[in-house]
Amino acid sequence: MSPEEEKQRGLTRERLVDAALALVNAEGLDSLSMRALADRLEVKAASLYWHVRDRRELVELLAESILEGVPRPRRGGGWRPSAVATAEALRRRVSAQQDATRILLEVPEALEHSGTFVDLKTQLEVAGLPSVEAGQVALMVMTNVISARVPADLPVVDSAAPASIAVDTGSRGVVLRAGTPDMEALFRVPHDQSAAAPAVLRGETVVVRRLRGIGLGEIELNPRRPWRVQVQAPTWNIRIDAAGLDLRELNVDSGAAKLQCFLPRPHGVVPIHISSGVADVGLHRAAGAAVVANVSTGAVKVRLDDFSTRVTVSDVHWQSREASIAADRYELQISTGAVKIALDSYEPQETTPAAAAEPRAGGKHASALEILLDGVEARVGRKAE
Repeated sequence: MSPEEEKQRGLTRERLVDAALALVNAEGLDSLSMRALADRLEVKAASLYWHVRDRRELVELLAESILEGVPRPRRGGGWRPSAVATAEALRRRVSAQQDATRILLEVPEALEHSGTFVDLKTQLEVAGLPSVEAGQVALMVMTNVISARVPADLPVVDSAAPASIAVDTGSRGVVLRAGTPDMEALFRVPHDQSAAAPAVLRGETVVVRRLRGIGLGEIELNPRRPWRVQVQAPTWNIRIDAAGLDLRELNVDSGAAKLQCFLPRPHGVVPIHISSGVADVGLHRAAGAAVVANVSTGAVKVRLDDFSTRVTVSDVHWQSREASIAADRYELQISTGAVKIALDSYEPQETTPAAAAEPRAGGKHASALEILLDGVEARVGRKAE
């Protein structure tokens, strides 16, 4: 069909936006292109240009759609509870859409055109702020909520049960590292959004998928939670800085390549499985950590401390010097067909825990939003004196 025929068969701007948001939810903003969107809609790419000029206008439409989907809380109960309820509604909408933060911050002019902005500005005017100040503070509230690195529905860490993270198929340039000791969310992305690796929570597993991007994309994991890590295939150039984490399991699937993992001292018996078809893996254990390794026949270029072999012609059992007396140890399984696997040791650097945020009265920590609204109350109170 020609673009005109496709237009006549029901391709609308609303359908296009819905499909684009679904594509971003499934594969992340980096995968959004006019060609990928046309493939999803099963039309020719030229058909899209009847509705949008280019990708930039498409992202503007996505931002508008996200903001239009923010429910408008019922009024009542005072300006501050209303402002908090509006911010919470925005937070939940942003958390429900993959990469909503990046979309909205890419077109910040959309914020002032939204119903959420109007609601917040009105509530702040009711509080006593002049119109200009109310608009400025409303934008600050929205920007704070949108750029917050704690997704809305992530569980707060309150259990010793291991959490799971999977570096998803096709990912490249992903770095996993420990966050600060005061983290409450299960995971977060760094302040610099350009250095982030997109992640979502699916069931009980954090799933990271970084298909594009220059350099490395980082994910910070809560260091107060034990972790199971799965590197799914095919993936490339993955770095796991687990020195500050309680690692309970590591699995590297067939097809993964170029992985570096800095292992902490183990707690209990920690299994590590390197599947057939994995290539170029460096495992660096904390000095003094015990390792027991079983290498299957047919593994190629394996080096375990001072032991090395080009090809294992029979199953090999190897253990570090500490393994005979250590109850805490890594149990490493290297499968047939794994290529270029190396194990050595390193001296982990001692880190100083970050200072926790100042608590509010009653022992509760103040959020950035609460601090901002405290400032509004102080500002209004000074004007009233």
